[in-house]
Amino acid sequence: SPKPYEDVLTTLYTSIGSPDAASEWPKMLTAISHASDARAEFTNTIKSLVGPHGFMIFHEFNHGAWLPLFGTGEGLKSKRIILGNPLIAITMLKHDINAGLFVPVEIFVLEKIEGTEIIYDLPSGLIAGLNRDPELVKAAEILDAKLAALL
Repeated sequence: SPKPYEDVLTTLYTSIGSPDAASEWPKMLTAISHASDARAEFTNTIKSLVGPHGFMIFHEFNHGAWLPLFGTGEGLKSKRIILGNPLIAITMLKHDINAGLFVPVEIFVLEKIEGTEIIYDLPSGLIAGLNRDPELVKAAEILDAKLAALL
């Protein structure tokens, strides 16, 4: 994108939540109960946390903060962001639990002199590469489309 790095991050955070919002996920996990209404409560909470593209932030790593210590990164900003949605993840995990290796998804936002680059792997190439179950492939391709719409 020709847009400045900070503008790209601001737009992204508007859709997935700020890095501060990432603290909600661990809190949710410790609060899970196995009461009869736990699934509905979990689902409703997730729906309240995801943004307009259906994703929420789980974590981010600010590589741009430490790379200059080693003389790499050319002083440009970069962040690896983990984002996803458990309600999307379950559409794949129910077909193959090994898909958990690739959900939530990761993106790398890299400042460039001429703008910003967002790098990511298509989830279907990773997830469906493990298991060619047609329903798993279909669910992974839906995730591809949602991720493309976000970015």
